Amino acid sequence: MARWVAGALFAVILGVAAAPVPAAPPTAAEAVGNKLIPLERYTTAKGQGLARAHQERLYKYAEHVWGCLPWLDVQKQSIGFQRPKFAEGDDRYFSTWIIVDQQDDPQFAAIPQPRRMSAMFSRFGMDLMRRMATIHDVVTDANVQGFSVVTSWLKPGSLAPGVQPVNESVAVFVDKKSALDYMEKRISAAELTTKSRWLAFDGQKELAALPLEIWDDFFMATFKVPNYEPPPGITC
Repeated sequence: MARWVAGALFAVILGVAAAPVPAAPPTAAEAVGNKLIPLERYTTAKGQGLARAHQERLYKYAEHVWGCLPWLDVQKQSIGFQRPKFAEGDDRYFSTWIIVDQQDDPQFAAIPQPRRMSAMFSRFGMDLMRRMATIHDVVTDANVQGFSVVTSWLKPGSLAPGVQPVNESVAVFVDKKSALDYMEKRISAAELTTKSRWLAFDGQKELAALPLEIWDDFFMATFKVPNYEPPPGITC
């Protein structure tokens, strides 16, 4: 898949500078390490404190996603503690940006855009949020307001001749209590939808409010790539 580098969209959603693209293919260690937001990109003491306190746990989490979910990519410098542009104060969300290796498919293209976005977040983004919620030290940190997952995939029709490949993307922000209540089945998926904040994009164009939904989808918990073995030292 020809992946669109989403740095410009990153700035639109989270108000940060786009990450530079490395000139040479990274080593395995760099492929994981460059997924974390570097300390110098945090502009407040709160953000820097969270990054310092949880650097090792974030690295292990990035290593898990890289080694155990090979059909996903993680946007460079996206794992960390972002402050959404809509936040009134210095609210920090434990954040990840994933890019799904989604090929152009006529059946997928036929699904209305709001339904595509709901389906992709419910399947891939919600699974990542569940994995993030298992990182106890981060979740119990009072300075972490909630979770954020940006899910991107190839926009249907982007591989047609003469068409510039772009991604569709949906960014979901959920406060910590609501996310954990849903995962522990204390609230329904419909309730979680009402407690979540969404930003949806067609390429770099922000879309007006869409009727998005969340539902239970546990595909990621059971799907395996045939004959794939995680890299040495990584247990999935």
